[in-house]
Amino acid sequence: MDLLFILLPALALTILMIVTHTYLGLHVLARGIIFVDLALAQVAALGVSIAFLFGKDAHGVEAQLYAVAATLLAALGFAWLRKLANKTTREVAIGCVYVVSTALSIVILSQSAQGMEELKEMLNGNILWVRWRELGLMAMIYAVLIILHAVFRDRFHHLSFDAKPQAASFLWEFLFFASFAIVITLSFNLAGILLVFAYLIIPAFSASLLVHSLRTQLLIGIGLAFIGSLAGLWLSFRWDLPTGATLVSVLGLLPFCALAMKPFLPRKVKA
Repeated sequence: MDLLFILLPALALTILMIVTHTYLGLHVLARGIIFVDLALAQVAALGVSIAFLFGKDAHGVEAQLYAVAATLLAALGFAWLRKLANKTTREVAIGCVYVVSTALSIVILSQSAQGMEELKEMLNGNILWVRWRELGLMAMIYAVLIILHAVFRDRFHHLSFDAKPQAASFLWEFLFFASFAIVITLSFNLAGILLVFAYLIIPAFSASLLVHSLRTQLLIGIGLAFIGSLAGLWLSFRWDLPTGATLVSVLGLLPFCALAMKPFLPRKVKA
């Protein structure tokens, strides 16, 4: 009972992240912009760092507004990446955003005695301290974004998965990255940068090793991530390990599990 009481909020958070992040991760893989999620998470951390410099509570509402503003600004820039024909150039641009945001966060937080501790917490998070009120707000915002992507599924699918997409509307491209930015900011605040990146990429990548159908990839990715999350949370509690880092470590095994499973999947499922 104690185990369930302690881990239930964290498990609820992981479920919210698994569903939304696996879906977005499949879009990221299809677009070939693998590190955009890591860059956006670091931009959110930069926004929080600026708020912290101005004396705001790093976990308060004002700091989160700074983070949202920073990630939306980055989303506006990333929406222009479609105009760059070379995928390598896109990745270089995203990498530059990541490394500069990281450096600026370190410089800003170094001005405070508590800054380095805040930086460590931004990186690792601590989902065991998540509160139901925070989860409720997160779930409501995620629900709005899920409805948006469901209603305009064809438009978002066209942007990421068409082999030869026609000229995309900048507005729809921005809406995609803006929704991405909001999801990242909310997750980063509760789970930390490492876990956000892990949930966005590892389950989607693992599922892509097994099947080709987008819908099946989504379902398998969610299933693998859920099993990995249960194992990670249990190990963290059982051996008193850092929760975020333990979850990331367990999720890192998913691609190997997927490769081990592949020979046993029927061809019908792989299609």
